[in-house]
Amino acid sequence: MNKLNAMLLAMTVFSAWSVVTSTHVSRKLYSDLQKETKSGQQLEVEFGQLQLEQSTWGAHAVIEKAASTRLDMHTPDPRQIQVISPGGRI
Repeated sequence: MNKLNAMLLAMTVFSAWSVVTSTHVSRKLYSDLQKETKSGQQLEVEFGQLQLEQSTWGAHAVIEKAASTRLDMHTPDPRQIQVISPGGRI
């Protein structure tokens, strides 16, 4: 009977240790999941901001203003424009 009690005690301790370990791992994984979820949400916000910035910089008026001020470009005079047909003739 004494051997049986020792074996039952060892199995109980092992079982309790397994519960504690699995609970710890579960909580750590849940904590990691929460961190990654928060990081994903921050990346989504940043992505939305970058899309907004891209659409702002892609606006025709912004491009035209940058071309005229920084690159000193201008619209050519209509007399300077030549239209080329698909056959290659002017």
